[in-house]
Amino acid sequence: MKKFVGLLALATVVSAFAFTSRPASADFTVCSQYREIIYVAYGYYDGSDYLSEGWWSVDPGQCTVVYQGPLPQRFMYLYGENDDASTVWVGTQPFCIEPNNGFTIYGNYGCSVNFIEIDTGNTSDWTHTLTP
Repeated sequence: MKKFVGLLALATVVSAFAFTSRPASADFTVCSQYREIIYVAYGYYDGSDYLSEGWWSVDPGQCTVVYQGPLPQRFMYLYGENDDASTVWVGTQPFCIEPNNGFTIYGNYGCSVNFIEIDTGNTSDWTHTLTP
C-alpha cells in the first residue's frame, strides 16, 4: 500500500508541475462565421493616443490571433471587411487604416473608418466572433 501511495503522490506532484509550468494564453482572437475570408484590423487607446494595426485574414469557420499577449486595454476595437469590401463589420469609433497594405498607425485625427468597440471587462484575453 505504501508503494501505491508513494506512486500516487509522485503522480500528483508531476501533474501539478505539468499544469503550473505552462504559460497562460492571453491573446485577442478573432473568429469568423462568414462564408468568405475576412480581413481584420484592431485598435486601442494606449493611454496617450489611439493605435490601429492591420491586416489579418480570418478564414471561414476559423480563428486568428490578431494581438498576442495580455490585452493592453479594457476596450479593444475591431474592423473587418471581405475581399472587395462589399461586406464590412463597423462600429462608431474612428480609426485610420491603410486599405492596401499592412499598417501600424498612431492617432485617429481625421480618420473615418469606424471600428466596433469591444468591452473585454479587463480580461487578459478575448475572443470575438464576426457573424454574417
